[in-house]
Amino acid sequence: MTHLLVLPFILPLGTAILLLLLRPYKLARCVTICISGLMTLWVNISLLFSIQDHGIQIYRLGGWAPPFGIVLVGDLLSGLMIVLGSIISVCALFYSFDYLEQDDQQQIFHPLFFFLWAGTNGAFLTGDLFNLFVMFEIMLMSVYALLTMLGDKKQIEGGIKLISMGLLSSVMFLTAVGGIYALCGTLNMADLAVKIKPHIDHPLVSAVAMLLIAVFGLKAAMMPMHFWLPDVHSSAPTPISAMLSGILIKVGVYALIRVFCLIFVDLQDYFQVFIITLACITMFVGGMGAVAQGDFKRQLAYSSVSQVGYILLGVGFFTVGGMGAALFYTISHGIIKSGLFMAAGFLKKMRGTTELARHGSMIKISPVFSLFLLIGVAALGGIPPASGFFMKFQLVKAGFEGGFYLPIAIALVVSLFTLFYLFKSWQQICCMEQEEAPIKMPSRNLLIPVGILALLALALGFGASPVIDLTQAAAEQLFAPEQYITAVLGAR
Repeated sequence: MTHLLVLPFILPLGTAILLLLLRPYKLARCVTICISGLMTLWVNISLLFSIQDHGIQIYRLGGWAPPFGIVLVGDLLSGLMIVLGSIISVCALFYSFDYLEQDDQQQIFHPLFFFLWAGTNGAFLTGDLFNLFVMFEIMLMSVYALLTMLGDKKQIEGGIKLISMGLLSSVMFLTAVGGIYALCGTLNMADLAVKIKPHIDHPLVSAVAMLLIAVFGLKAAMMPMHFWLPDVHSSAPTPISAMLSGILIKVGVYALIRVFCLIFVDLQDYFQVFIITLACITMFVGGMGAVAQGDFKRQLAYSSVSQVGYILLGVGFFTVGGMGAALFYTISHGIIKSGLFMAAGFLKKMRGTTELARHGSMIKISPVFSLFLLIGVAALGGIPPASGFFMKFQLVKAGFEGGFYLPIAIALVVSLFTLFYLFKSWQQICCMEQEEAPIKMPSRNLLIPVGILALLALALGFGASPVIDLTQAAAEQLFAPEQYITAVLGAR
């Protein structure tokens, strides 16, 4: 048992509480945010290396042995996800200092942000379904408060949709949890994986699995449950848009992977066609929605729907190659899309809008911004040598190896639409003449996290091999669930 496992949750949670106490002291808050943010990033990276070196690790809260006590579990999947979340969170925190110009806004924003970060880390590390539900609720409440804190009409409208989605998913989640507990008498995921085996043909098990697909699909914006995402992502303050698209919708994907690679292993074949079909529809509808948008943030929001479809496609293959491709896609997309949302926030600060028709000439106004935006656009479009090429190449390769030719054909067609709307937007923003629109140059500091994420996308392309090896190792671990079960239940 390692105490390192509890720190990714305790550090941001403690920071959030401390920031509430330090509200009148701006300098103290800034120092606390910087130290805690970097420390949490360092802890999460250290935890990933520890898992890689020593295998799956557990932490028994209060010393209670599973399945009776709460247990935190760190495997390669959760390690990768908390590191991705930390990279995006640190960049979003740095971005927020200049994006939120009023100190009273920062006083509210930063404690809520750390509560959100604690919830995401907790969701990735928890070892039982009920605490996964609790972490979802922490994230939902934090995001709702962050979304509506500025009082903008569109943000409040988006907040209503978000909270409606959250309440619906909570009811379904609790129904599923109650059903599985009534059948198996436990909510510890490793214990469930063992106790559900004799009941795998019971109709209640399939019903619970379907409910959980709906719950996690709603949180991941899978079709037809994507209705909330475009308004929420496009209206949220930009640092939160980056978090929503970069990591929060991936929590739903993570949870879907976890339950189907641990609890419902024997139902993978049964639900495979269903998940792949929804993934293809999600890709296509999201891509078509992005093409039709005249607002850059809404375009990126619909693009996130489409890209989630690609990730779910790799998950739906239920092969080591497909899962490894889905995990690499998750990492790459999180970095790229977060950077693009922050670039959109820079534009909004400049002209007060993200409407594409109101922008232009950025290549003259800010060549550095234009370069960073081009890297992000090329990466998401799958142009080498950025990581976007390798994320799609790995997915196509896994699809062909598994004989999933039609889904891969759909994915390739949607990729062409992705290239079309992204480069059309870049041309409008950077190359088209815009003479009359007034501009107010925002702080250059906003470009630092945009540049970091753009360079990370390039670095992830040039150095794709070790990351791909790590995601493949995580996929192999997922398809050997006995390792997880032994690590958790063997500690009793």
